[in-house]
Amino acid sequence: MKMLPHIVAVIVFLVIASTFFSLLGDEYSLKQHDIQNVMGMSKEFTDYRYLTGEEGLWSNNMFGGMPAYQTSMEYPSNLLKPVDRILKLFTSPTVGAIYMCMFGFYILMLCLRVNPWLAIVAAVSFGLSSFNIIYLGAGHTSKVNAIGYMAPILGALILTYRGRVLLGSALFALFLGLHLMSNHLQMTYYLLFLLGAVGLAEMIRLIVQKQLKSALIGTGALFLAGALGLMPNMAGILTTYEYSKYTTRGATELTLVAPGRAEDQAPTNGLRPDYILEYNMAPGELWAIMIPNAKGGSSSVSIAENKEAMQKAPRTARENLAMFPQYWGEQGSSSGAFYFGAAMLFLFAMALMFSKDSLKWPFLFLSVLVIFLSMKELHGLNQFFIEKVPMYNKFRDSKMIHILLQIIVPAFGMMYVDSLLKNGVATSMRKWIWGGAGLLVFIMVMVMAKPTITGPLMSPYDIDSIDNLLTQYKSDPNSVKAINELESGLIDVRTYIFEKDAKRSLMIMLIAAGLLVAISFNKLKWYFFAGAMMVVVTVDMWSVSSRYMNEEKRKNPRTEKMEYKYYSKSEDRVLPFTPDRCDDFILQAEKGSVKDFESKVIALQEKIEESPVFVGVKDKSKFKFSAEYGVLMLNTDFRVLLANRGTFSEANVPYFHKSLGGYHAAKLKRYQELIDFYLMQEITTITDAFGTGNIESVDSALATCNAINMLNTKYVKYSGEAPPIDNSMNALGNAWFVQNIKMIPSADEEMTSIADLNPAISAVVHQEFSGIVKEPTQVDSTAFITLTEYASKILTYSSHSSTEAPAIFSEIYYPAGWVCRIDGNEVPTFRANYVLRGVMIPAGDHTVEWSFEPKTYSQGIMINWVGSFSLLFFVIAVLGLNVKQGLNEVVNTKA
Repeated sequence: MKMLPHIVAVIVFLVIASTFFSLLGDEYSLKQHDIQNVMGMSKEFTDYRYLTGEEGLWSNNMFGGMPAYQTSMEYPSNLLKPVDRILKLFTSPTVGAIYMCMFGFYILMLCLRVNPWLAIVAAVSFGLSSFNIIYLGAGHTSKVNAIGYMAPILGALILTYRGRVLLGSALFALFLGLHLMSNHLQMTYYLLFLLGAVGLAEMIRLIVQKQLKSALIGTGALFLAGALGLMPNMAGILTTYEYSKYTTRGATELTLVAPGRAEDQAPTNGLRPDYILEYNMAPGELWAIMIPNAKGGSSSVSIAENKEAMQKAPRTARENLAMFPQYWGEQGSSSGAFYFGAAMLFLFAMALMFSKDSLKWPFLFLSVLVIFLSMKELHGLNQFFIEKVPMYNKFRDSKMIHILLQIIVPAFGMMYVDSLLKNGVATSMRKWIWGGAGLLVFIMVMVMAKPTITGPLMSPYDIDSIDNLLTQYKSDPNSVKAINELESGLIDVRTYIFEKDAKRSLMIMLIAAGLLVAISFNKLKWYFFAGAMMVVVTVDMWSVSSRYMNEEKRKNPRTEKMEYKYYSKSEDRVLPFTPDRCDDFILQAEKGSVKDFESKVIALQEKIEESPVFVGVKDKSKFKFSAEYGVLMLNTDFRVLLANRGTFSEANVPYFHKSLGGYHAAKLKRYQELIDFYLMQEITTITDAFGTGNIESVDSALATCNAINMLNTKYVKYSGEAPPIDNSMNALGNAWFVQNIKMIPSADEEMTSIADLNPAISAVVHQEFSGIVKEPTQVDSTAFITLTEYASKILTYSSHSSTEAPAIFSEIYYPAGWVCRIDGNEVPTFRANYVLRGVMIPAGDHTVEWSFEPKTYSQGIMINWVGSFSLLFFVIAVLGLNVKQGLNEVVNTKA
C-alpha cells in the first residue's frame, strides 16, 4: 500500500499532461515560434551532424559566423540523457516537460514529508501553472525542462539537511545534472537564489539547535554532490562560459555610442538596464498571479475578441475599440499572465501568517525579493542587482525570477495544510485562522470592488493613443466627444474583464478558506480535503492555462481553411520555413558550382528521413527541399543579406543561406557593434536606393557598403517574389590579399576607421597584433587566395603570391578555438577590420587551413564522460543501499 500513492501520482501526472496536449502526435505538433527559429539557425550544423555524425561546433549561417554552443548542440558524452528520457516515460518533449514538472514537484513534497495525496495536488498546481504552458507554447522547451528539475533539487537539499545525507546528496547530484543538461542558465541562476536562501536557513536552524556537525556535514555533502552534478555537463558549461566573454553579455572595448543611440545606451559590461527590464512588470501587474486577467492577459489578443466584455461599451465605440489589445500592462509585450492559483496563493498567505516551520523565513524573503526584482522601474534594488550582483546583468526579462514564487507558493501552502492535518489545531489558534482567512477574503473583495487599486485600466500605450487622437481632432467637438466616449468605453470593458476574473478568484478562495476552516475545527478528514482540492486546483489551473494553449480553430485568411491556432501539421516540422522565389533563384544559380549536387542531395535526404525528429511525416517533397538547401549551404560559402529592419531578428534566411542576420539572444559583441555602427546604416542606404526604383542607384549604394562587402555578401534579398540583387562585383570574396595595414591604438578608432576604409586593398588592425602583421614589400597583382574546401569547422584555401603578404578572410574572428595552419604548420593570426580573421601568408604556393578546435570543448567532453560514470555509479549505489535497508526493515518487521 505504501507504493499506491506513488503509482497513482505517476498515472495522474501522465494523464493530465497527455490530455492537455491531446492533439500532439504524428499528425499535429505545437506551433512553437522559437523552436521554428532554432531549426532555422541550426540548419547548417544539424545537416552536418546528419552527414558526419559529428558536432559542427561553429555555425556559419547566422551573423557571419558564431559558435554553435547555445543553439542546438548535442553532447553524447553526457550519459544523463537516457535518464531524462526514462524519467519522462519516453513521452514527447512537450508532454514530458509538463509531466516532469509535476513529478519533480511531487518529489519535493515527499522530501518535505508531506502526505503523498496532498503532494499530488500541489504537484498538479505547479505543473499546470500558466508559466509553464506559455513558455512551451512559445517554444522555450529547454526552459520548462530546466524548471521541471528545480523543485526536486530543492527537495534533495532539504532532505540532506534534515538527516538523509547520502540519499539527499545523491538526488541533489542527479537532479542538478539533469537540470544543467537542459542548458537554460537563467533558470539555473535563479535556482541559486532559492538554494542559497533555503540552504542558509537550514544551516542556521541546525546551528541554533546545536547541531553544527550536521550542518557542516550536510553542506560539505551538497558541495561535493554539486560538483558531481556539474561534471556530466562540463563541455557545455566551459564552452558557454568562454563564449559569454565575447558576447553581448560580456565587456566591450568601445567607449563610443553608436549613431542614433542615446547616451544612456552607451556600451556596457553586460546588458543595458532598459533592455533587461523591457519585459518586466508595473507594480499592479503582480495581481495577475491571483487574478489572471488583472491586466488583460496576452497582448496578442485584441479586445474585440472578448465579445462578452465588448457588450459593456457603447455601440458607437465598439468598432474603434478593436484597435486596442485586451492587455493593459506595461511590458514590452505579454504572452499571458503568470497565474499561480487563487487557492494555492490563499494557502500560501495563511502559511506565511501562521506556520512555524523555519522555511517560512527564506520563503518570505524570496517572495519579497521576487516582487521587487520583477518590477519594470529601475528602482534602488533593481539598480543594485544590475550593477553590483555578479551575473545579474547577463540575463534579459528578469521577471522570470517569478519561477521562485511558482515553486514556493504551492510547496509552502500545502506544507501548512499537511501540518494542520497531522498535528491538529489548538483551540486558541482557530480564531486566528478564521481571522486570517477573513482578512484575505476582505482584501480580494476590496480589489474586486475597486479595480483601480491595482493601477490604471489603461496602459501608457492606450493613453498616448487617446491623447494623440484628441490632439489631432481637438477642433472638432463631435470627434472629441467620440474619442472621450471611446476612452470611457475602453475603461468599462477593461473593468468588466477585471471584475469577472476577480469574482472567479474570490470564489476559489472562498472554497479554499472553507476547507481550511473545516480542517481547523476537525470537521474534515485529509482524504476529503485532498479530493476537494484536487478538483478545485485542476479546474482552476487548467482553465487559465488553456487560455494560452487550446484546440481553438481559426480561418486562415490565405487558404480560407479552418486551422488550429496553437497546433500545426507535423509535416511542417521538416520545412519550418517555405522557400520563396528569391530563395529558389539563388539555389538554381549556385547549385551548379557544387560537384555531384544531386547525389549529395539524395545522401542528405536519406539521413534527414531517418531522423526520429521527423517520424510520421509523409510528404517526401519537403525532405528534398530541405536537403537541397542543406547541400548548398554545406558546400558553398557566400552570404545573403535580407534588406529590411528585421534582418537581425529572423531565422528564415539562415535556414536556406548563410546570412548576415539571424535570430539569437547571445550574438558576438563585436558583431553586434558592427551592426550598430555600420550594418544597420548600410541596410538603410540600400533600402533608400531601392525606393528610387533605379537599379543603378542600388549598385552605387552597394559599392559604398564596406561592412556588407567585406562579409562576402553575394546576394541582397529585398523581396521574396523577385530575384535578389547580385552583388558579386562588390563582395570581396572568401579571402583576399591587402596592400596596406593601418595600425590602430584603440577599439574606438578601429571601429570608426572602417567608414573611410577601402577594404579591398587596406585593412585596419589593432596594435595588439603589431608583432604579427606587416605590409608587403611589393604588390603582386597576380596574387590570389581561393577556397578549395568548405566544412562547418574546417575551411581550406589555396594561395599564391610572389611576396609575403597579409590575407584577410571574410570570416568572423573568434580567438577561443580557431587555429590557422599553413602547409600543416600552425601560424599566429590577427583580427582585421574589427571583426574579420587575418593571417600572414609567405611567398609561394600554399595550402591554408582554418580549423575550429576549442580546447574547452575537448576538455569538457573528457570531464563529461568521467562525470557521467561517476554520478551514475554514486546514485545507483546510494539507491541500492536504500532499497536494501528498506527490505531489511520489512523482513525484521515481519520477524
